[in-house]
Amino acid sequence: MRLRGWTPGPVVGWLPIAVAGVLLGGVLAAAPAQASPTLEPGAPAYELPFPCGQQWLGTTRGSHRPSQMSIDFNRSGDLGDLLVAAAPGVVSRVANTGSTSYGRYVIIDHAEGHSTLYAHLKAVWTTPGQQVDQGAVIGLVGDTGGVTGPHLHFEERLDSQVQPPAFHGTGFAFGTTIASTNCPDVPLAGDWDNDRVDEVAVFRRAQAGGMFRLAEPDGTAEAIRFGRGSDVPVAGDWNGDGQTDLGVRRPGRRMFLLRNDDGTSTPVRLGRRADLGVTGDWNGDQITDLGVWRPRVATFHLLHAPGVVEKVRLGSVGSQPVTGDWNGDGRSDLGVFDPATATFTLRVTGADGTAWYSTLTFGLGSDIPVTGDWDGNGVTDVGTWTPSTATYSLRTAPTTGRSTATVTTQRFGRPR
Repeated sequence: MRLRGWTPGPVVGWLPIAVAGVLLGGVLAAAPAQASPTLEPGAPAYELPFPCGQQWLGTTRGSHRPSQMSIDFNRSGDLGDLLVAAAPGVVSRVANTGSTSYGRYVIIDHAEGHSTLYAHLKAVWTTPGQQVDQGAVIGLVGDTGGVTGPHLHFEERLDSQVQPPAFHGTGFAFGTTIASTNCPDVPLAGDWDNDRVDEVAVFRRAQAGGMFRLAEPDGTAEAIRFGRGSDVPVAGDWNGDGQTDLGVRRPGRRMFLLRNDDGTSTPVRLGRRADLGVTGDWNGDQITDLGVWRPRVATFHLLHAPGVVEKVRLGSVGSQPVTGDWNGDGRSDLGVFDPATATFTLRVTGADGTAWYSTLTFGLGSDIPVTGDWDGNGVTDVGTWTPSTATYSLRTAPTTGRSTATVTTQRFGRPR
């Protein structure tokens, strides 16, 4: 984050900062910055690297390395707290310096020379080359490396040089406690009203928990609270009644929570901590099944029955997984979206088990892929959601008598 017209205020009165009588990570707090910097146009819109609503104290000190512009974040009992991406980007480095320096750390590249660094982590749930969205969980706050106590060492960089930090468009004043506004919407789709046509929705990473907002045909939205704000949303027909239900995959827990009609949840354990959840009807019985996509090896793991998992390799580490019935045979197929080229690769499996592939360029690399049956013909179509405008672009494939695909747009959700 490049900032203009600002230099840090003088460092005075170095004293330990305590919350509830606990020394916060052994760091010494600087006096608050004397003025707010002016943000340079085009810089990433960083948010605090913690889930929505959490409050964290950010400090520095004169001897802070590599720069006084680095932040040490603390709150009481922070060891093992969830850590999230401050902005969307690609994981460029995951490393561990052992008992010195950064310890276990992650660097995320945000393009145009901008990057963020997260150090002293207890656990890392990302892999180099992986695309991560703003607000996505990437690991746990820890005490690895050269530290005197648990905390997050955080840097906003430009061309590898640490910059004066800013969050939510405002320069950060060292020595202050701020609440995270890292509360983005996440797109998804499903047949919410059982009319055989999929509608759009968003999952809001709210402070009070996860909030699904489902688009209704009359232009209104139904709000349903479920899960935590740090969860990853999923959707599927868990009971075979023809209507899409809601669910989440909980980061670090290797568990799906599937919402029942009465609001309770059914837990299903599957995969590893760093896996991404996927859903689909793998066998065509009209009941949605579960699976995961493992970014490190670019492999789907599809649960067919307890203890029966099919593995399918597709895409690359930086791909984003999608699923859908691409040929209308009643069984869900697999696919990936490559942000580098804005290209969908769709895999279709025939009755004899033979697989073939098709590619489709659609949307922008900064878009988030979404799939659904937008016209109710039994074939899943592709689409994208543009975070900056909260706009869905839904592509309906050509049919008999129409030579080109049609694209409809719909604004839904909260722009970032």
